[in-house]
Parts: sequence; structure tokens; C-alpha cells
Amino acid sequence: MHSHCLPCLRRTGLLPEHLPHQRALCPLHPFHAAERPVAAPVEGNEAACPNCYCFACDAPVSACRHWRGGEPRVPAHCNAHAGSAEWRTHRSNAKRQRTRAARAARDPLGLG
Repeated sequence: MHSHCLPCLRRTGLLPEHLPHQRALCPLHPFHAAERPVAAPVEGNEAACPNCYCFACDAPVSACRHWRGGEPRVPAHCNAHAGSAEWRTHRSNAKRQRTRAARAARDPLGLG
């Protein structure tokens, strides 16, 4: 969000924490960026406000199955951020999978 937008939001009573945002950009919880995806939360990154989104899943934190990690070979999504090429690739791959699944659900026989 641009700093020139903040006065307008404050006048309306709407603050940045009231809008959906990536966890790494949360105005309420500090984020500690790791260079590479890791299996466990880094320095409190698992903390999230109700409007935080998972960067990897592009979904609310409450809907992310891998928020705190815990599964082998699946990094903790709470550490995901746009500054990491690996996380950007992970996000793109996840979006591609969601798109394929949505198409298959609309056209299960592949006739479309």
C-alpha cells in the first residue's frame, strides 16, 4: 500500500490491518524473511491477524493447510514472501494446480 493512501484510509476509519494482505506485509505482526523455504516457522512468522493471506496458497491463513509446516518436504507457508524466487515459483505452481482442478471440475470428461 502506498503511504499517500494512508491518510484517506484513516479518514474513513479503515486502517491497513482491516484490509486483506500478505502475511509478510502485516502491519500488526513483524515478519522475518528467510532466504529459502524452511520446514518450521521462523521467529514468530506463524502469528497472523484475521486479514493475513498465505502468499504460497493465495488464501486466508485460516485456510492454509501448511501454515506451520510439519509435513515432510512441505515448507512452512508462514515464511512465504514475494522477495523469494523459490516462494514465487511455489505460488505459481500452486495457482497452476488450482486452475487445472477448477477446469476438471467444470468439465470432468475433458470435452470442453
